[in-house]
Formats: sequence, C-alpha cells, structure tokens
Amino acid sequence: MTDWLSTQRLHAKVTFAEGYSTEGDLHLQPSTALHQGVETPLEMLNRPEDFFAMTLPSGGVTLVAKAQTALVACPSEMSEQDPERLAAAKSVFLEVHLAGGYEVQGSVHLELPHPRSRAMDFLNTSQGFFALSDGETTWYVNRDLVRQVFPRD
Repeated sequence: MTDWLSTQRLHAKVTFAEGYSTEGDLHLQPSTALHQGVETPLEMLNRPEDFFAMTLPSGGVTLVAKAQTALVACPSEMSEQDPERLAAAKSVFLEVHLAGGYEVQGSVHLELPHPRSRAMDFLNTSQGFFALSDGETTWYVNRDLVRQVFPRD
C-alpha cells in the first residue's frame, strides 16, 4: 500500500447497484501514457482490474467492485479531461436511467467519426464506464447497469 502515497486523491461518492453508497477518496495515478497530467477517474474506472481502492473518511481502505458500482460522482472541476479534446468533441445531453431506480442527466462528449456520432453509437462503443456531467458534478456511469437512455436535444 506504500505506492498509494504517490497517487492523486479525489473525493467521490460511490453508489452501488442495490442502493448503498459510500464516500471517500479515489486514488488516481500521477501520470498516464495516454496524456500529460494525472489519470482521470474515467481512465481509472476503465482499467482492466475488477476492483479499485478508496480511502474512507475514517482513514480505512475499502476495495470496491466495479461490476457492482452503478455511479461514481466527483466534482466536475476536479475530474475534467483534456480541454483540447473536450473542445473538439460533440456534446450531447442524455437522461440515463439505471438499474436500482437511479436517474442522472447531463452532457457527454462524443469523440466519434462523423457518420457514427450519435448517442447510440457512443453507448455501443464506450468502455465499461462513461462520463456524464451537469457542470457541477461528473457522474461516471457503469454502462452494464444502464436500463434506458433518453437523448435530449
């Protein structure tokens, strides 16, 4: 666990499929091969490992199963991706309904080729988690727990 000292911490609320939630700090890598700067929560959640670590307010640690995680909520200003990539992406507003009765809404940034840049294309090609933001909060949504999505123009 000594390598956790070199990680960047980000406060988050994790909501599980059955309704339970917990808060604590995610551990993000200080650098990534994909871009300059700290790893994003989306990159961490889409790593191949089945669990991620979270430090609880008490100082203890919990290991969280990604498959049982419905949503991870973080402050948007702390979890945004590269601004140049966001500027080039198409923004689409979605209302997302998940198993367990959760509903979140906000914008996703589509980085797909023009003929395949619809919300459905994004959902069918995205990794396990995708990011949805309302400007204040960014939700990282487990695609496997999505029941319905309503694109709003």
